[in-house]
Amino acid sequence: MFWITVAESQLHPSLHSAYFNNHAFEKSGKIYAALGVHWFRWLLVISGWEKLSQKNNPVRKTLPALQQFERATRVSEFGHSVIAIIIFALTVFVCIKYSVKEAFWLILFNVLLNIYPILVQRYNRPRLRRLVQKLQQPSVV
Repeated sequence: MFWITVAESQLHPSLHSAYFNNHAFEKSGKIYAALGVHWFRWLLVISGWEKLSQKNNPVRKTLPALQQFERATRVSEFGHSVIAIIIFALTVFVCIKYSVKEAFWLILFNVLLNIYPILVQRYNRPRLRRLVQKLQQPSVV
């Protein structure tokens, strides 16, 4: 993840691919709730990761800060996706060369350290985009 972060900070990719757009089934978040995203977020809180993350990057309630946070969800998802694909390829190799039993820990850690963070970002992004759109609309007084 370190190398992805370094590359992103140097190259500043746009990350405006259609992949990052939300699909109709994602907007309510029910599918992610069914997959256990709330459980994973709870795990981040009790492990101290959420507190550490908030300390380093506090979420401010201004439009530019929320837009930056929305971009950060895309950056994080991209990084975790790249790593998940690499680990998946390694897992396939280990399964072929050795056994599924030998690859179990790779599968487990890939799900916990890459797949669930991707799901959290995809769960949060529609909510953030709705909030950004709401803040961008001129208030009618």
